[in-house]
Amino acid sequence: MPSGTEQQALKAIEEAGGEATIVTVASKLRIETSYARLLCNSLGRADYIDVLATGVCRITLKGKKALGKE
Repeated sequence: MPSGTEQQALKAIEEAGGEATIVTVASKLRIETSYARLLCNSLGRADYIDVLATGVCRITLKGKKALGKE
């Protein structure tokens, strides 16, 4: 299960339609872009999201399950 801030980042991506840029995540959580990148990379390593080279984060099925959506 993701930690508190990671859970908030995951929720922000889900609220943006399941796909959001790192800048969008930072904006929604009101945090620095570098910290949002760190959170997204951490979620990506745990397979909750897919982090594309373009900086787009896409929620995975495991991420949806962690939010209780499926």
